[in-house]
Amino acid sequence: MVKRKRSRTAVRTTLVAVLTFALLATFMVRLADIQLVRAEALNAEADGRRGVSQTLFGTRGQIVDATGTVLAESVDRWDLTVSPRYTRDLQPGVDAVAEPLTVGDALVRIAGITGDDPRDLQAQIYAELDRDADSDYLMLSTGLDARQYEAVRDLGIPWVYLRLNPQRVYPSGAVAGNLVGFMGTDDPLAGVERSQDACLAAQPGSRTFDRSADGTPIPGSVVTEPAVDGGTVELTVDADLQYQVQQLTAQYTAQLRARSGTTIIMRTDGSVAAVAESPTVDPNDPTAASSRDRGSRAFTAAYEPGSIFKTFSWAAMLDLGLIERTEELSVPWVYEAGGARVRDAHSHPVEQWTAAGVLVNSSNSGMSQLAETMDRVDYYDYLDRFGFGERTAVEFAGEQAGVVHDPTRLDPQTSLTSLFGQGISATPMQLASAYQAMANGGVRLPVQLIEGCTSADGEVTDAATSGGERVVSQQTATQTLEVLEHVVTDYGYDTFPIEGYRIAAKTGTAQMAYENGSGYDPSRMMISVAGVFPVDDPEFVVVTLYDSPQTNRTSAGAIPAFHDMVNLLIRQYDIPPSTTPASNVPLEWTADQP
Repeated sequence: MVKRKRSRTAVRTTLVAVLTFALLATFMVRLADIQLVRAEALNAEADGRRGVSQTLFGTRGQIVDATGTVLAESVDRWDLTVSPRYTRDLQPGVDAVAEPLTVGDALVRIAGITGDDPRDLQAQIYAELDRDADSDYLMLSTGLDARQYEAVRDLGIPWVYLRLNPQRVYPSGAVAGNLVGFMGTDDPLAGVERSQDACLAAQPGSRTFDRSADGTPIPGSVVTEPAVDGGTVELTVDADLQYQVQQLTAQYTAQLRARSGTTIIMRTDGSVAAVAESPTVDPNDPTAASSRDRGSRAFTAAYEPGSIFKTFSWAAMLDLGLIERTEELSVPWVYEAGGARVRDAHSHPVEQWTAAGVLVNSSNSGMSQLAETMDRVDYYDYLDRFGFGERTAVEFAGEQAGVVHDPTRLDPQTSLTSLFGQGISATPMQLASAYQAMANGGVRLPVQLIEGCTSADGEVTDAATSGGERVVSQQTATQTLEVLEHVVTDYGYDTFPIEGYRIAAKTGTAQMAYENGSGYDPSRMMISVAGVFPVDDPEFVVVTLYDSPQTNRTSAGAIPAFHDMVNLLIRQYDIPPSTTPASNVPLEWTADQP
């Protein structure tokens, strides 16, 4: 009996051992299958189910004016994305919902918050799954505000993800829009947004977490690498002044029925107080503006400036000691030399003008006479110091350098016409900068639009500026401005002078070339006035110009605009009247009678 029991015990022991061995063998085979045969596929599947990485967007920095007025900023907005592979019906007690919720019901609730069509949302998910049944990412809606974000979050749908994605807005609209620029979908496209992207751009961070097989995030698994916000760019412009200058520029562009208008207000230290364009661009909706109006023509549109350029030619000759203001000339209507021929805008008998009178009366023939002994290499050296032929220190997006020819290879005609702004091109900003040199006692300072950058942690980096460069002597600058006062007082236009203020200015009427470079377009003229005031204590340079005016095609059409710009500055900054009388420089002379 005992022997029989021992036999049964041995059988059971053997059976247990065999079963245990078989079970261990099964586990070993399964383990080998998992770790060796199917390891790569299973690891990929596990990573796809558990490891999730999301990009965290930092906030792009602000662009502000000289007083701190915000011209561009980023506001919090959220993207709503889903994991198509994990879209499923939800059950209370298992998921964070209070009642059973189908995918369709969930999309209806989402659409009620975002304003989308739920059928469109469902169609997007189906299309993505058709494309890739294992798709883990689909953008369903973007630009959600804080209220929408909270409403979607409170739905508690595990396959829905919300991520911060700040969006760019421009609170001042079109005010300084031509300078501020605008953003594309991902990158800056124009203006300060583009040229100062290194300061403004945020550095993205990341958020990673694990999720269960049904797509639900696993608590405690979140690892965050925070984003770094962008810095703040401070401009030198005054937004209040900018708005008013834009209004005036638009007013005169409309009155003149011009193709466009541009006005620059520059302080004597080279900083830009306002740059107005008409038409201009609203960065909130840049596509509403024509492509040619989305930038700043002040920096990007070089043209042959015409007679406002004579100021620099005349000052160069005075500085070289080749002329005196009272030098007497007999100036014909037409001047010929070396096979070249130039003439004044209007026919006239031989005029008895002084060198000062030549500049005030804007005589092409007289300028050519004055420059007979001037070496063109010396002259072009002055143009180089005035800043022509090179981009300004602003490095504005799309800025042009203009065209200044090699003085050793000039043909006879260009040798003369370059004295009065033909055969040479410059941007309005270069012209303003050159007049700044005259306002600053002959020293040209770099054009400054950017005051500096303040990083998100408060570190301030001032804009890099080089030192000034002396272009002409203090005496030359002063004497040239005294002559240009006579343009304002003696030119014959009641709207030019402002009682009590000494103002120096030069007018210009320039021919515009065809865009294909095949000559001058008779239907297009550029009229302009550039000036400095007050002459006895210069504070501002004003340049205003209008492309292709229809109601008045001479420089006289720009004089009222210049007058109003100066008046605006006087009121805006409480500029006191001049305290010294204007210099009385003779413009004509009388030949001795026999």
